[in-house]
Amino acid sequence: MKKTKRHIIAVLLIIVLASLLEIVVFNRDVINSPYTFLRFNVADNEDQTHAASGYTMQTEVVDYLSPLTEEETNEIKVRQDNERILAEYRGEEYKPVYDENIVVGDDGTLYRKFKQMDISLDLGGDYYIKKLKLEAGLDTFGGFLVEAYRDDQLVKDNMYCSVDPKIDAGVMYVGCHADHLKIVLSSEDILSQDDIRIEISAQVNFSLLRASFFAVLLFAIYVLFFAGKEIWSVLHKKPEWFFAIFALMLGGLIIEGLGTNMVSYDEYAHAKSAYKLSFGTTIETTEAAMQMVGNTLPYFNNPEERELIEAYEDMINDPDYIAPDIGHQTRLPRTETRVYYPMAAGFYLGRVLHVGFADMMELARLGNLLCYIFIVFFAVKKAKGYQMLVAAIGLLPNNIFVASSLSYDMLVNACLLLGYVLLVNEILTSDEKIKPSNAFLMLFAFMVGCLSKPVYIIMSLMLLFLPKKKFQNRISEVVFKAALLGLNGFMLYNIFFPTPVAGGDYALVTNNAYAGDKRNIGTSTMGQLKYVLENPLTYAKILLDSMFSMLADYTVRKQSYITYAYMGSANYLINWVMIGLGFFAALFANVKTSMGKVMGALTHLMNFGVVAIVFSSMYISYTPVGNPKILGVQGRYVIPLFLPFLSCFLGWGIRKYEKTDKQGFIVKCRQRLSVLPAVYERVILGVMMAVSLWMTYHLIILTINV
Repeated sequence: MKKTKRHIIAVLLIIVLASLLEIVVFNRDVINSPYTFLRFNVADNEDQTHAASGYTMQTEVVDYLSPLTEEETNEIKVRQDNERILAEYRGEEYKPVYDENIVVGDDGTLYRKFKQMDISLDLGGDYYIKKLKLEAGLDTFGGFLVEAYRDDQLVKDNMYCSVDPKIDAGVMYVGCHADHLKIVLSSEDILSQDDIRIEISAQVNFSLLRASFFAVLLFAIYVLFFAGKEIWSVLHKKPEWFFAIFALMLGGLIIEGLGTNMVSYDEYAHAKSAYKLSFGTTIETTEAAMQMVGNTLPYFNNPEERELIEAYEDMINDPDYIAPDIGHQTRLPRTETRVYYPMAAGFYLGRVLHVGFADMMELARLGNLLCYIFIVFFAVKKAKGYQMLVAAIGLLPNNIFVASSLSYDMLVNACLLLGYVLLVNEILTSDEKIKPSNAFLMLFAFMVGCLSKPVYIIMSLMLLFLPKKKFQNRISEVVFKAALLGLNGFMLYNIFFPTPVAGGDYALVTNNAYAGDKRNIGTSTMGQLKYVLENPLTYAKILLDSMFSMLADYTVRKQSYITYAYMGSANYLINWVMIGLGFFAALFANVKTSMGKVMGALTHLMNFGVVAIVFSSMYISYTPVGNPKILGVQGRYVIPLFLPFLSCFLGWGIRKYEKTDKQGFIVKCRQRLSVLPAVYERVILGVMMAVSLWMTYHLIILTINV
C-alpha cells in the first residue's frame, strides 16, 4: 500500500513539475510583459483597436527576378519530360510550356517574377517581441523576411516566414527586444497596402503538448531510476508492457505534435488509399480530403499558424460549404490495399464521432500506432530470452515515427519483426517440435509484412533450413516447406508482373520509352532489364559499389541514419550509439544457446541477398537506364534486417562454455547482469527513450510547436 501511494504521489509531482517546466522554459520571457499584442495597419493608422501609438511606417514596392532552386528547376524538367513522352505516345508534337511568371534567361536559367514590398516600421518604443504575424490577402504563395533593430543596432536578422494564401497570414517566432523592424514581403501577386496588417505579441501561451513532453521525460526518469525494485522486477519479467507504454507515449507526442503536417515518406499517397478504404462502395471526398491526398494542405510552423490552418481545414471539410466529390469503388478491396485498415479505421471513427479534420487525421495515425504496438508487443512477449533486443528495435525512432504517420511501412516493420522472432525461436530451440500454430503464424506474419513490399519475403527462406527433427513427420515438413516456397514464388512473381496489367496499361509498362518511375528522367523498366542482362559484370560492379557506398555513408561518412523522415535527423554519432546498443542487447540477452555457425552464415547470406534485391529493384524501376549508380535506396529499407543480423550474436560464447567449461568475458558479464535489478533492461530503455525524446524535442517541439 505504501509503495502504491508513493507511485501516485510521484505521478502527481510529475504533472505539477511538467506544467511548471512548460511555463518556465517557454513563457518566462513574457510573464511580466506590459502588453499582449499590438496591431499595425499598413494602409491606415487611425481607428484601430489595440493599435500602437507613436509608430511610423514607410513602404516601397519593386519588381525583381529570382532564380529557381535546383529542385524547382528539376521538377519542371521532369514534368516536361513526362508531357513529351505522353505527347509522343499520342502521336502529337510537343512544345514546352512555362508558367506565365517563369522567365527563361539567355543562358537557359529559369527565373520567377516577384513583387517585393519593403516595409520600415518604427515601433515608437522598446518592445519584447515573441511573435510577429503578417496578414496579407494573397492569391499565390508569398513570404516575408524580418530584421529587428534596437537603438539602431541589428539584433536579429534572416528571420523568414512563408505566407500561405489559404490562411492569408504567416506567423514567426522573433524572441528579442526591438524598437524598429524592417520587413521585406515577396509574392507573385500585385501587393497592395490595403491588404497588409502586422501584429507583434508577447502572450503567455500554455501548451498541453509541451507540458506532456516534460511529463513523459520525467515519467521515464522516475521509472528507470527511482521506481524501485518492485517495478524493476516487473520490467525484467514483462518488458513488453514497458515497450507498449513508452511507444504509446512517444508516438502520442509525435502525432499531436505533427497535426496535419504531412512529413513522412509518401504520406499523402498512403492517406489517399487509407481514406478511400474507410468508406464502403461510395466515397465522399471533401475538399479537405482532396487537399490531403494531393499534398496541398497548408503547413504550420507554430501553434498560432496551426490554429488558423485547422480552422481553414474544418471550413473546407464542411459538405455544406463545399460539396464533396462522390466516387465509387468495389466492395471487396484489392489485397495490397488491406494494409491500410488500421489507418482507415481512424478515418472512419473520426467521421462517426464528427470530430474536426485535424482530429480525424490524428485518429488515423493513432490507429496505425496502436496496430504497431499490438504486433510488436506480441513479438516482444514471444521472444525467448531476447525480449529487450526486440523491444529496442521496436522503439527505434525511425520505427516509432513511421508508426505514428500515415504509412504502410508500419505493418512491414512490425509483421516482419514478429515473423522473424518466431523463426529465431525455432532456431534456438532445435530440440523442440514446431507447433502448427507457430508455423501458421510465421507464414501469415511474413505474408502480411510483404504485401506492400514483397522483396522481403526472401527472409522467410531461412525456414527451409530447419532440421527434420523440428517437424512431427516427413509429411508435415514437406507441406510446410512447399507452402513456404509457394508463398515466396507468388510474392516474387508479383514484383515483376503486378496484376492487372492489360490494354493501354500493358502498352505503357512494356514499352521501353514509357515504363519506369516517372519521378526521374530516363527511367525504363524493360530498358533497364535489357541493360543488366547485356552487361552483367558491369551491373555487378554497380550493385556492389552502391551497397558498400551506402554502408560507408552511415558508418564513416557521417550521414545520420536515425531520422524522423523529413523533419530531420539525429547527430551522426547516434548511429554508433544505436549500433553499440544493438550489440549490447544481443550479446547480453538471456538466451540458453546460440544460433550456431552454419545458421549464422546462412543468415548473413540471406541479409546480403535481400539488400541486393532491394537495390536491384530500385535500379530497374527508379534509376535511369545505364546509370553508374543506383538511385532512390534509403537506409530505412534495411530496418527489417536488424533482427536477423543481430540474432547471429545471441548467446555468444555459450557453446564454447559448454564444451570447455571456461567462461569468457561475455558469458561472465551476462551472468552478472542477470542478477542485478533490471540493469540490462533499464540501460536499453534509457538509451532508446533519451534518443527519442531528444529528437522529439528538437525536431517537433522546437521546430513547429513554439
